Amino acid sequence: MRLNTFDEHLSRLESRTVGDGITIGPYVFQTLDDIRLWCGLHLKSNRFGLFLDGVSIYEFLAEDHADATKVLTNLYNSQKNQFNNLYDTKVLASCQNLFPTIFGKSAADGLDTAKTLPGLTSPDKWDSKGVTGLRFQLAREIINADTQITKAISVAFRGSPEAAGLAKESLYRSKKFVNDLGNFISQDYSFWLAKGYTKAGSWELTCCSVRRLYEDIHQVRIIARDVRDLEDPASTTALVLWATLRTHVVMEEYTRRNFYEHPSISAVITRHLAANHTKPDDSLEARMKRIEEKVSEQKRRIHSLESRLVRVEQKNEIAPPKGRGKYRGATLPEDN
Repeated sequence: MRLNTFDEHLSRLESRTVGDGITIGPYVFQTLDDIRLWCGLHLKSNRFGLFLDGVSIYEFLAEDHADATKVLTNLYNSQKNQFNNLYDTKVLASCQNLFPTIFGKSAADGLDTAKTLPGLTSPDKWDSKGVTGLRFQLAREIINADTQITKAISVAFRGSPEAAGLAKESLYRSKKFVNDLGNFISQDYSFWLAKGYTKAGSWELTCCSVRRLYEDIHQVRIIARDVRDLEDPASTTALVLWATLRTHVVMEEYTRRNFYEHPSISAVITRHLAANHTKPDDSLEARMKRIEEKVSEQKRRIHSLESRLVRVEQKNEIAPPKGRGKYRGATLPEDN
């Protein structure tokens, strides 16, 4: 009996110490059960909307002008659906989508077949002549979002330094990811332009890489899709937080490898190069050589015809008519 009990406790211990653990700053979580336990100790309010990642943070950067009616409607709908605040509403809603709002509306099922980002069909929308565009709007707006969310964290978690610390760590990493991704988009687009690709072709290739990144992120965020459980808010909080922290792992993999060296990005580039590979026979140099050979062949044919014409004229003693020129001792008709 004691052996069975010991075996059971050992299995539980192994499940918590063996597996794909998550480390974010000083915080370490091995399993979803660790998250549940941590939330029970430090997040009794079940406020998960202040723990952001590389998708949900954009929902706080995509604000445009909102009149009073729209604001009141959002507040009413949030309270009607028993959300305590709009932060939770935005974060949970972001789990339904493949892309952040600013990159375009695309369902989380990934059935969008566009080659570019739905919301950024042209590179000019991202960066127009280095002066305007979404890139610069994000750089300005992220400062305001940082001020807003940092203050909200301090107020919401003033009695829980552990929760406040994890929320601020996730905010810092999310801001860094926004900046790093923005730099990658601009540099990657410029790289393909410098390689001689067209403007549209360069942007399409860059967008393919960004789409692949968010497909990888979506694979770990999917567990938080449709998880709302009014009868068990603690479970909802734990699942959303677990998905958020797993997203940070993917974000770290991309930034640590400078995006380009990540296997997913490398695969996109490799497939593109393979699909657009130019065979040696189809290269510009080979085509020029073939043209030169054809020109030489035509010259030989012309020379042969000229020689035959000379022999015919000599054989028949054809006198050169008035106005004809001579070519190698023979007369040729003038062009009309």
